[in-house]
Amino acid sequence: MLYVEYVTQRIAETFQLSEEEKRQLLHFRDTTKQLLLEAQRQAKAKLTALYKAVAEGTYKAEGKRLYAPDGTWMEKTSLVPRIPIHGIGASVRFPDLLKLPRERLELFQLGWRASDEFTNSRKSNSDYAAMKTTQPWQVFAWVAVRFGELYAYVASVNLAREGASIVVRAVAVSWRQKWSKDEAISLVAENFRRGEWASMLAMWLGDGKARWRGILRGRYALSIAAKEPWRLGLGVSTYEAVVATGREAFVKLREAAGVYGELLDLLKAHKWFYIKLATDDILRVDHKLKAENGKIHTKPHTERPSRTSTKPRSRAEKPGAVAVARLIMHLRLVSGRGGSLLAEHYTRDPEKAHAAADKLKAAGLRPNIVKSGPNYVMYIATTDLLRLAERDETVRRAIALYRAEKAKNGTPRQREIAEKILKRHSFFKP
Repeated sequence: MLYVEYVTQRIAETFQLSEEEKRQLLHFRDTTKQLLLEAQRQAKAKLTALYKAVAEGTYKAEGKRLYAPDGTWMEKTSLVPRIPIHGIGASVRFPDLLKLPRERLELFQLGWRASDEFTNSRKSNSDYAAMKTTQPWQVFAWVAVRFGELYAYVASVNLAREGASIVVRAVAVSWRQKWSKDEAISLVAENFRRGEWASMLAMWLGDGKARWRGILRGRYALSIAAKEPWRLGLGVSTYEAVVATGREAFVKLREAAGVYGELLDLLKAHKWFYIKLATDDILRVDHKLKAENGKIHTKPHTERPSRTSTKPRSRAEKPGAVAVARLIMHLRLVSGRGGSLLAEHYTRDPEKAHAAADKLKAAGLRPNIVKSGPNYVMYIATTDLLRLAERDETVRRAIALYRAEKAKNGTPRQREIAEKILKRHSFFKP
């Protein structure tokens, strides 16, 4: 509910809206918050009944369902357990934020239709465009291109290891479905081959596969989940296609967004942030540096953590990473006459090694390259690090934290070197 409040305020501040459009936006906010609150209360009551039934041994199991004596039930789906929610829905209107020409708007609608959007015709005679999601940002991103009259309701609550998530369904009553799923996918592929990326962007927002560690390491692959991956691009698995590779693909996606990108920015949509990481070197280095130092997960907070991202890697649990000339380098204490401090960057590609060295030279540093097993190691010595620390507070802080950690938890030799560095350079106090 806090997210809904925040997004509504940012939309009102960012987009030019008439008084009527502002009224619709605020009504959408209030209605959505009320639906979520009622769903929360109903889910809590049902969970309490189920817990009591299990604790007292009065539950009944039938197939994949668990029943309480009062008829309350939960079900184990192929993904997570879910509790159905009934009777929580409302009609509401959402304003036209983007003010796009109809032809441009339909390109984004087409991409959503090719991915998460469906037709609300299975349980009714209508053929309206509809959407189901547990991601709050997707609700706003979708209704922005399916604005007008909506019917929104809570379908269920999913129970995952990370916590409960509410499944929201929305039906765009102002928009009858124009394409079948197959037609939409074919048209997105056709537009893409003609150089039109807007539909592919919306399809990515729905079914895109984010590879966070890959993008942080400079591996650019635009992957989309699909039942027939060959229709979109190179099939890398039964249900995934690589549509394009290379940084330029993500640059084109970002450019295709236009004003839609402004909305995705304020929504803090993790899939949009992924595109920004791929296209913004400074942002990517900053995010990678935080991940290396354990300040954030590899995935940003806008996406539910996976099993592999609930803990930082062991190397990231301790300080020691620093950004130098847009490279992530790792600090290391080295024995020798009095000991010294190095910043190192590793790669197995000799071309990348020399490219990294050129970046460091361009920054006025004196890098060295050595071969260490399968790796090439670029390093800068203490003198250069000291000069960097004197003019860059972030570097100074990183060195200070690393030195303090080694002085406390390092080997006897590391503690000795760390103390010597502090005596020689007192400004490295954390």
